[in-house]
Amino acid sequence: MKKVTVFRIGKVPVDSQTVLIVLVAIAMLIVLDLFVRRTRAGKGIRAVAEDPETASLMGVNIDRIIVLTFFLGGLMAGAAGLLYGMFYSQALFSMGFLPGIKAFTAAVLGGIGNIRGAVLGGILLGLVENLGAACTGAQWQSVIAFVVLVGVLMFRPTGLLGEQVSS
Repeated sequence: MKKVTVFRIGKVPVDSQTVLIVLVAIAMLIVLDLFVRRTRAGKGIRAVAEDPETASLMGVNIDRIIVLTFFLGGLMAGAAGLLYGMFYSQALFSMGFLPGIKAFTAAVLGGIGNIRGAVLGGILLGLVENLGAACTGAQWQSVIAFVVLVGVLMFRPTGLLGEQVSS
């Protein structure tokens, strides 16, 4: 795909491939959020995540919900990997390791089990990483992400939008 400059933000050109990747990622987020919030299967996913035993008593097939959840997770990961490979114009067997760790950090930062929280966590993590890299150097960008992860786990283990769960 040939990169064509669509618009500029200041002096930075934004090409058509970047616009496509952002639009597809936003569409994936919206579809996943609507699926989990508005469908019967999404209600089952939320019920099993909250309390599998009670969900089973209410007639939810836990095994089917677990399979569906893993299928959706794999589908989203595959689409994200495709978009990531498009951005860097290559594919390697190990290219998803660091983004996977950062996605986990974003999910922890936003609150595990909260799709909108994971998005907020991802945006905040990206801002903190890039501001930190601007101050300390690009070689410290991944270190900053791990410091954020450790800090969140130490001081707010439920994340920004997570809820305190009583045991």
